[in-house]
Formats: sequence, C-alpha cells, structure tokens
Amino acid sequence: MNNAAIQEIARADPALHSDASLRPESVSAASECCAWCGLPVWTAFGGRSRVQPEKNLAAAIADDDRSGLHDVYCCFGCRLAHGISEERSQGGFVRGTVVRLGLAVFFAMNLMAFTMVSWSPDVYGNVSESSSSRLLEVFRWLSMLLSLPVLLLLGIPLLQNAFISLRQRIFSTDLLIALGITAAYIVSAWNVVQGSGAVYFEVGATVLVMVTLGRWLEAVGRQKATESIDTLSALLPATALKLSAAGTEEITSAEISAGDRLQIRPGDRFPTDGRVRTGQTTVDEQIFTGESTPVAKSSGDTVLGGTVNLDGLVVVESISPFRSGSFGRLLTLMQEARLSRGHYQLLADRISAWFLPLIVIVAGVTLLGHLRSGIGEAIQHSLSVLLIACPCALGLATPLAVWTALSTAMRRQVLFRSGEAIERLADVEAICFDKTGTLTTGTPQVLRTCVLNAQCECEVLALASELAGSSNHPFSQAIRRLSASRPDAQNRVNQRLGDVRSVPGQGVEALRSNGTRMRLGSVGYAFAESAMTPGRRMLLTRILATADQEAASIVALSVRDEPVAVFVLTETLRPDAARALRQCADLGLHLTVLTGDRAAQAEQLRENLLSSDFANQASSTEPFCPIALTVESELKPEEKVTRLFQLREQRGRVAMVGDGVNDAPALVASDAGIAMGCGADVSRESAQVCLLTSELDRIPWAIRLARRTRSVIRQNLIWAFGYNSVGVAFAAAGLLNPVVAAALMIVSSLLVISNSMRLLADESPERGLS
Repeated sequence: MNNAAIQEIARADPALHSDASLRPESVSAASECCAWCGLPVWTAFGGRSRVQPEKNLAAAIADDDRSGLHDVYCCFGCRLAHGISEERSQGGFVRGTVVRLGLAVFFAMNLMAFTMVSWSPDVYGNVSESSSSRLLEVFRWLSMLLSLPVLLLLGIPLLQNAFISLRQRIFSTDLLIALGITAAYIVSAWNVVQGSGAVYFEVGATVLVMVTLGRWLEAVGRQKATESIDTLSALLPATALKLSAAGTEEITSAEISAGDRLQIRPGDRFPTDGRVRTGQTTVDEQIFTGESTPVAKSSGDTVLGGTVNLDGLVVVESISPFRSGSFGRLLTLMQEARLSRGHYQLLADRISAWFLPLIVIVAGVTLLGHLRSGIGEAIQHSLSVLLIACPCALGLATPLAVWTALSTAMRRQVLFRSGEAIERLADVEAICFDKTGTLTTGTPQVLRTCVLNAQCECEVLALASELAGSSNHPFSQAIRRLSASRPDAQNRVNQRLGDVRSVPGQGVEALRSNGTRMRLGSVGYAFAESAMTPGRRMLLTRILATADQEAASIVALSVRDEPVAVFVLTETLRPDAARALRQCADLGLHLTVLTGDRAAQAEQLRENLLSSDFANQASSTEPFCPIALTVESELKPEEKVTRLFQLREQRGRVAMVGDGVNDAPALVASDAGIAMGCGADVSRESAQVCLLTSELDRIPWAIRLARRTRSVIRQNLIWAFGYNSVGVAFAAAGLLNPVVAAALMIVSSLLVISNSMRLLADESPERGLS
C-alpha cells in the first residue's frame, strides 16, 4: 500500500497502528514486508527485522529517518509504483523513468537492426568474402556500443534497487536479473574483443526494456487500484483561514488544533470536524451519508471534516485536529483495510516466503547444467528462469483485487473494514435482518387520528402537539411532525404548559395556563381516571382491535380526565426493503428477520414485505414466486445471538444486518456484521462492513462484489501458480529464450492487472455485479 499515506496517519496519531497489524502472521520476525504491496520479501543472512515488534509505526518511521534507511520493496516495480504516488515529492522520479525508457527503446531498436544483419550467417551460411566478414565484425562492435546506453539507462536503476535491498539484507530477483544481464553483456563484449563466439547484446537490451515496461504497467495498475483512497485524502483543503485577535490569517490545514476558530467560505470544504459559531449555511454531506440533499446548519450545529459548505459564510470552532475526527476515522479504516490480510493473502505470503530461495536454487542448477553449452548459453537459460519466475504476478494476485474492490465499494458508500471482511461476506449462506432502523426507517408516523368527542381534528392535534413538545419520545415527535404539517393545527397552539411531569413507560402530563390537566401516553395511563360512556368505550375497543390487527401502536390523549383522541402510529417500511430482500434471495441466501417486537407486529411486517415484493414483481413476465422469509419475534439481544449460532449450524456462515448500536452483540457474533447508516460513526467496531448510507440495496450489491472479488482472487492465484510452475520447467530445460520469458512476465502481470480491474466495472447498485 501507499506508505506515505500511512506515515501521515501515524504522525497524526502515533498510537494508531502497531507493527503487529502490518505484518503477515505467516512471516517470521526475520522477514520484511514490501512498503508498497505488503508482500513478504526474503531477508538474507538472518538479518533483523527492520521494524521492531515492540515499536509502533511512528517510532519506526522516526528511526528510519535518523538512520537513513530506505523503504523496503520486493521489486523495482513497487519502488516505481511508490514513485508514481509520490511524484511531486520525488522531484521528477516518474518523468525521469519515462525519459530513460524512451531513450532505451530508441537505442534498442537500432541495436536490433544491426543484430538482424549479424544473424545473416545463421540464415544464409558462412560469408566467404573478407569485406562482408569485416562488415559483420563492425556490426558486432556497433551492437556492443548501442547496448551500453540501454544497460546504463535501465540496468543501473535496477542494480540500484537491488543493492539498496541488499544493504537492508533483503534478497530479491532484481539483483539476480541485473547480474545475469550484466554477465551476458560482459561475456558478449569479451567475445567481440576476441573476434569469435556468440553475442547476446540484443537479449540483455530487450529484457531490460521489457522488464522496465512491465514494471511500469504494474505500477500504473497498482496506482489505479489505490486511487480511491488517494482521492479521498485529497478532499481536505491544504489551507484554512484562522481567526485570531490579530485578524484573519491563512494557515496550513496541518496546523489546525482543537479549539481554533476557522472561517469557511461558500464552496470550501471543512478541513476538520467543528461546531458552527456564527452564520448559517447548507452543507453537502454526501461523502458520509450518500444523501445528495443539502443539510441546513446554524449556530451550535456540528459539521464534519471533508463535507462542503454550499452557500453561507460561517465561522466554526474545530473540535478535532486536521485529519482526525470523522474523516480521519474514515481514512484510517480504509488504510487498515488495505493492510489487513485475508485467507488468500496469507496463502500467497506463505508461498512467497519459500518461493524466492527455491527459484535461486533452480536458477543455479540450470546455470551449472547448461555450462557444457557455453557460459553464454548457461547464463541465458538461468536468466530465463529468473525472469519467468519473477513473483510480480503472485504479488499482485490478491492485493490488487482487494484494493480494487475496496475502492469500488468506497465509491458506493460501502466500507469494508478489512480484506478478510470481503472474503467473509462472499462466503455467507444466510443473512439476518434487524427490523427497527434496518427494514423500517425507525421513525414512527401517525397512521390516523381517531377523535372521541365533538372536537375537530385540528383542535385535537393542536392540544396533543402542545404536550408532545415536552417529550423526546419518538411517538411524541411523530405527533409534532404531523402537527407541523398542518397549518390549521399550528395556528391553534397558543397556550403554555406548566407543571410538566413525565412518567417513564407511561407518558407525560401537564397543566395548561388555564389550569386544565392534559395527559398523553398509553391508553391505560391517559384514560386511567376517565369515565367513559358505553358508546365511547365500544368505539375505543374497536379502535384498539383494529390497531392490534395492523400491529400498530397507540397513543391516547385526555383533557380534564376526559378521553379526547387516540393516535394510531406505525413504522414506515423502507421503500427498497422488499427489493433488497428479493435480490438477496436471488443470490441463494436464506432470509431471516430477528426482532424484539410482539408476534402481531412481526407478522404484519412479513405481510407488508411480501405484498411489496409482489407489487415490485407485478410487471415481470416471469411467474411470481414469493421469497422464503422467516420472521422471528419477541427476541432479546442475547436470544438473537443464540439464534445466529443455530442458523450457522443449520445453514453455514451467517451475515447480520443492523443499525450497529442495539444490534452490536449480534453483529459481533455473526460471520459478517453489516452496520446500516454509519455516516460519521464509521468506527463502529461491531461491524465488519459499514454502509455509510441507509439504502438496503447496497447489501446485495456488496455481496455480489465480494463474491466476484473472491472469484478474481482465485483466478489470479491459479494463473500465477500455474504460470510460474510451467514456465520455470520450460526455462530450466533450456526451451525458453530470455526475451520470451520477459515478454511472458509482462503478459502474466497484465493478465492479473486486467482481471483485477474488472472489479471497477458495473458499479451501479441497481445493476449489481454478476
């Protein structure tokens, strides 16, 4: 991964990461991990680990700065990829590489022209004329001279990377490839001076061009896979306007501290979390919530770093340092997801731990076995082994697919906490949903108002709104929202309440300014002291029976101990709930709803979901087949966990979808916990997958993405293992020219890259990933 991004986070919070989280479990303490891709690299001579386990990342970086050590890379391609991501700070590193590659290609093409003429004796037989022989000898000298710039332009960077790794006691194939090419050049130059023997200038030059080109393409692919988090990091502004006693001054965002007052102009992004002190504006919070509707902000409201101030000049007081707070947590989770290793990554790590020593042995045996054909031929065959066995494809196979999936998911407001979370979600066979806040909006609404006396509905609603204003209960808020939507009711709210008293679990009562007592709450509480006529009692019984059939809730209002009205409330089913369940069923998942509501409400939910699913499928030409949905009611949190364990035994791996607060035990107990609507609270430890939005169709989309990612990883690993095994066998037998081996190395890496990049396609949740 991008080491510079890790360093920035580590400097912001030195205790954020420990070295233990960066290092694969399968690699010994004497191993190193590539600073870019994280692939283990072989530590030669039993050298000590560069980052000590007892030190955190920030301390390790500080030690490196003092000691002058370079970052560890498994190959020149990773060093090049790091250079691309750091182009500005590297002072033209990437542009220099492009120029060197272009010049090397120019010299290599001219070299091939002279080499083709030199091959004429092999095609047409020995040339007898002395003038032709002298011309061929001149061409051999010219080939040596033209290959020298290629060796200097491309061979030296390869050697530099190899020797840097060697000084760090890291052994890589770059050193062997560079030594093989250099040895082939020396043997060829000696044969030119002697006037006899084969020359291999074109082989060395072509291999260098192909190796550098291949590593360049790998670097571009890696950068493409990581561009999501790089784009995310670039969202925060580089500077901010700080208010002080001396006036307004422009400071770098890195200098922002908690408590600083910042002036944010329209169109600017908030550099950090803050609280509005003066001014009013609307804010685009789509990066966190996925909602495109602007949110109004005024004095006292909280704003999140990375969100956009749309239309007002405001002064905010920062409540967290730069790159901390909500945005910092989001960035940190993305970084940690890249650093983490799943099953397939650990498998590649274990193989790569012994892969390089084995290839070195095979290359050495190949060199000795072909010495009878001449030192030049032996060097070529051993060089073919090193080229065809270059672990680039193996190193790219898993990380590139995971990084691409993480980037794709982030663009759809889906945050995987780790690469392992992707694998876990891909393996689920059953999925459980919480009801309140997940399948429903969690916000009750008044279904209807039943007036029990001669008053008009607007008067009753006005009275209820007065009393509901003294309570924060969701049912009270639902009544207030209904009243606010009725201007005729709002105009009648004109008296103040006094002696307000709340009774937990029952309701609230208060006195109006004229001494009238009012009660709002359960039927038993509001009508406890009411004397009802038989007709009114019969009416109330019918209302309660109907509400029970609808699995609705009841809020009653009384004035002067007289029954006035009953409000029937219900939760709103999310509009995409049935569609999301249908898509999950189409993925072959067993569907279960786990809720603490009573049985009647649970059965009503099931009927609503099935009827909504039927309505969605009405326009389809396919025969309608209802989804198999199990709804289990009256479950306590610990009973939900027990039910998850039972489902795992019956169905296999189980995912749990909830709001991440009340459902935390179930989310932790599941194989893949999915938290809905995380928004700014992306640090919820209970879930492995966080949906920044509350759109349910993100869930089947994420499962499709996870399954496709798993498939791509498997394909990449099978190809990388098969390619290396077969290629090494052909190269060791002397059946593979180094140029062909280098070309196949490029093809192998490009196949892995292009296969992984397929995960960037078809991002729409509506279409999904097939």
